[in-house]
Amino acid sequence: MRLRAHVVLIVIMGLSLGACRQADGPMPTPSEDVQEELDDVMRDLQNVASGRDPQARQDLADDLRKYTDVPSTEPAVDELSGRTATVLAGVDLAEQAAQRLAHSLWLSVVARELSERQMETLQDDVLSLLMAEGIAEDSAQLVAAQIGEVQGAVGARPRRWYELF
Repeated sequence: MRLRAHVVLIVIMGLSLGACRQADGPMPTPSEDVQEELDDVMRDLQNVASGRDPQARQDLADDLRKYTDVPSTEPAVDELSGRTATVLAGVDLAEQAAQRLAHSLWLSVVARELSERQMETLQDDVLSLLMAEGIAEDSAQLVAAQIGEVQGAVGARPRRWYELF
């Protein structure tokens, strides 16, 4: 009888602790208009990588900054743009990689309720994407880390008390 009570207690504790993780937030999906704007971001990324357009670095920053609705988040977004432009300089960036990177950068700026797990996944995706394009891991890590900073600035979802465990 006593063993049964211990087993029940262990099962209940296991279930309650398993339920304490932060729930995933909604992932934004780009509308048709936003998709066209993401094509602009993609072209900015390709122009930065190729070095064809000296204005591309500023265009990238401007295109990402327009998704910020709080002025205090702009420095973090500008830093993300700058780090991305720096690591992409001289890289032969494929169109598909540029599209994926543009989408990931957009997500990092517009997503307001990502869980820690979703944010880590986004950072890992960007890290692996940049490394697949031939960028050194330490340089790619700088961009991925800045995504975390941007999410810290734009994120509007507070952790609940039960998510602290």
